[in-house]
Amino acid sequence: IWRYNMKNDFEMIVKKLPIDVEFVNIYPLGDLHIGSPNFGHDLWYKWKSKVLNDPNGYVVIIGDLLDNGLKNSKTNSYSAAMRPFEQKEWLKKELAPLKDKIIGCVRGNHEKRSINESDDCPLYDVLAKLDLEDLYREHMAFVKVSLGFKNKTRQWSYNLVLHHGGSPNKTKNFSYSIDNMDVLITGHTHTPTTNFPSKIVIDPRNETVSMVGYIHVVVPSFQKAGGYTLEGMYLPQQDAGRIPILKLKGTEKGVEMLWI
Repeated sequence: IWRYNMKNDFEMIVKKLPIDVEFVNIYPLGDLHIGSPNFGHDLWYKWKSKVLNDPNGYVVIIGDLLDNGLKNSKTNSYSAAMRPFEQKEWLKKELAPLKDKIIGCVRGNHEKRSINESDDCPLYDVLAKLDLEDLYREHMAFVKVSLGFKNKTRQWSYNLVLHHGGSPNKTKNFSYSIDNMDVLITGHTHTPTTNFPSKIVIDPRNETVSMVGYIHVVVPSFQKAGGYTLEGMYLPQQDAGRIPILKLKGTEKGVEMLWI
């Protein structure tokens, strides 16, 4: 019996770029909630245009692209602007021009609703339609991006960790369990933030103790104020319409965090 084995979370996704690439811009994408009556179409088209017009731009997906309101979920399925099937079709069409820029994907809790109900992830289905299913991870994704020229045998490399996210304290505490991580990208809270934590690293071989930092980015939601956001008493976010960009350098080791 043939059985497709979905990629294991611990199977690293590797994106190797040419040695003459001086930098890349990583655009994290999450919490669109397509199908919600409060989905900001104008925010989406602004984001999409920015990525399509950036020759050095690449995309990582953090989940909850689909609102996916089912009868047994908290979301009121009767107020949805699109049926779950229509949400998948719309997302597939919208992501098609970005297909070659996507380098990693994890699902969110809204997509998990369908997994719990029928063992089917609508976000995985969308990626499979785009022939990108090998970039999908169910829980957490580890993405290595290599670019530029470091020496004769090596490039500059960056380790990105993708997770939809949980409560702020739980996400922060778990991040300390991951070594050699340059960037952690999460969502879920609808509170766009950037933090710069550090870890104390003991190197017994060289007999040194040093501080090693990483960047934690929480992506903004594409939801506009009203309905669900008011019911849940989510605070309005001034940066909700701004776009986070992670610039990875190919001439030296370095990450710049931009909000535009």
